Amino acid sequence: MAATTRLTIVVVDDVEEYREIVRYLLARASDMKIVGEAADGEEALNLVRHHRPDLVITDLMMPRLNGIELTTHIRRELPRTRIILMSSFTEATYLLMASDSGADVFVSKGALHDALLPAIRHLVTPTLGDLLYANRAKAPVSEKEWAGLVRATAGGDRSALHALYTRTHRIVFPLLVRITANRDIAEELMADVFHDVWRSASGYDPADGSVVGWIMHQARSRALDRLRFEQRKQRIDDPADRALDTGEHLLVWARLAQRIAAEEGEESVASAPDGIPESEWEEVASGISCQLLATDEEKERVSMLVRLAPGAAYPPHHHAGVEELYLLDGKLVIDDKTLYPGDYNRAEPDTGDQRVWSETGCTCVLLTSTRDVLR
Repeated sequence: MAATTRLTIVVVDDVEEYREIVRYLLARASDMKIVGEAADGEEALNLVRHHRPDLVITDLMMPRLNGIELTTHIRRELPRTRIILMSSFTEATYLLMASDSGADVFVSKGALHDALLPAIRHLVTPTLGDLLYANRAKAPVSEKEWAGLVRATAGGDRSALHALYTRTHRIVFPLLVRITANRDIAEELMADVFHDVWRSASGYDPADGSVVGWIMHQARSRALDRLRFEQRKQRIDDPADRALDTGEHLLVWARLAQRIAAEEGEESVASAPDGIPESEWEEVASGISCQLLATDEEKERVSMLVRLAPGAAYPPHHHAGVEELYLLDGKLVIDDKTLYPGDYNRAEPDTGDQRVWSETGCTCVLLTSTRDVLR
């Protein structure tokens, strides 16, 4: 939580003594502000509707809407408001009585002095998902939809392959250019990469990672193999890695379709519709813009494009899962490493990056967990 942010809180308890204890404990936290107090559930609900607080700390047993009933109303009307339920009951009794209440955390009143502030800190520590999904009016594309396209491709559906090509050529091609340092070679490799996708789709396993990551890995492998064959590598910093224009990407697809048709002993088919429109860039923090490609709610993972403005820094963070990064343009510093266009970086779970910034500005494909903790 940034130092300039004040967490707004409503405190609810029919016993003044406990409201006073909570008031005393929160007074020591300069980044927290009590915006309302209530002695019963109905009064609390009116306050919550008015203030729309970040957090509600409420007693379990109260008149005129108990804590469970209050929680139900808040969950329905303000789903992003966090809720801490307090009670004189033990946690074991709470688990029997109200574990399905919808509250985020239970704190025993007997342990308020030691447990309340740590519970709040743990509850409101921002994650990457909080940053990405705040104020989103449109649901992002699900990873299941991407996996469905791979399954259809494995079944011989060339329109599904075309959809995969259309969605990813704008990130695959710049990577190929940057690694090979040759636009013509990159165009040749585009057909090879998606031919690999066509041939290996049946072997794709969602447990191994996202579809975007699977395709990017194949693109990087193809480019590195070509480099070893050519026995050369150089860095380029000119705009030659610009995405394929409409005519170019249609030409690459047509060549690929003809190649597949010849192998299958069939006639080449016309291109399928392009599918979903490209998502818009969204500024999620100062100098940081993201374009979501796919989200996996079950595995709590996201595939996205990230753009840092010159001089901008990505927040220090702890990795909740594997993080993979493909740098498309610019230079990026991650702690003691400097990445250049075409470079790949992998971070393991339970590691962290303290300093991530770009002096030049940069764009990367980032595959990571939405549970990454931001500091």
